Amino acid sequence: MGDPIQQRQTAIEEYKQVVSQFRALTDIRFKLLTYLPLGTVATIFLSKDGQLATQPAVAAFGLVVTLCIAVYNKRNDQHYDELVARAAELEREELGLPHGSFAQRPTNWLRYGPLPVEHRWPIGLIYTSAAALWTYLLVTGLLSPSSRTVALGLVASALIVVSWLWLRHVECTSREQLKCAVRSLKDQIVTEGPPGEDAREQVIGAIVARAKELQVDAEKAKRRVWCHWEAYVSKHDVRAGSGLLSAVIDLPARWIEDVWTGRR
Repeated sequence: MGDPIQQRQTAIEEYKQVVSQFRALTDIRFKLLTYLPLGTVATIFLSKDGQLATQPAVAAFGLVVTLCIAVYNKRNDQHYDELVARAAELEREELGLPHGSFAQRPTNWLRYGPLPVEHRWPIGLIYTSAAALWTYLLVTGLLSPSSRTVALGLVASALIVVSWLWLRHVECTSREQLKCAVRSLKDQIVTEGPPGEDAREQVIGAIVARAKELQVDAEKAKRRVWCHWEAYVSKHDVRAGSGLLSAVIDLPARWIEDVWTGRR
């Protein structure tokens, strides 16, 4: 065991870094949410007679940039969630702050009818609205002016919104499938007796059977289980099981534990 004072100091320094990164990602999010809509509107209304925005090349560029920023933001969301989880873990287990700001972040309990009050869907709707506007300008810029052109532009914009709703559904479904697979595998690993050759093969078989839900390559998963099995056997506890799954599916062990315990 290391020096407890040194361990606590190390945890404090990591906590500072995690909070700093959390603030940086939050700042990036707000900047993107500010500049993207303003930039889109400014391009349309500040260009001479609005002609610049109706140029197909400009509209296509605006659409591609909007979609790329939306994907970038979605990836930032994943990092954001893990920073929150790590800060909460440090507060609970290292810093003695079980009621800290991150350990006790409230769930999104408020709803207006079917709409939950949260960050994700409003942000997604902003990106979708910008993409729909650029799509409308692209379609109307490619076709000669007419009432049919306007109608086609509106239909194309509506398809962007429908696509966003479909992608949200795919995201939610994939997330729940992944969580279900992780819970099932963690249950199997935790309830196994003293791990031996049979236990390893059973775990490998279960992972291979759920490779699609876990989004891992079956052959890589087999090799990773073989590689990390001895480290798991040496401890054979709940945390070691999370570490084994983490090494196989490339997701944080704390995320696996949070899913298994119902925290996420």
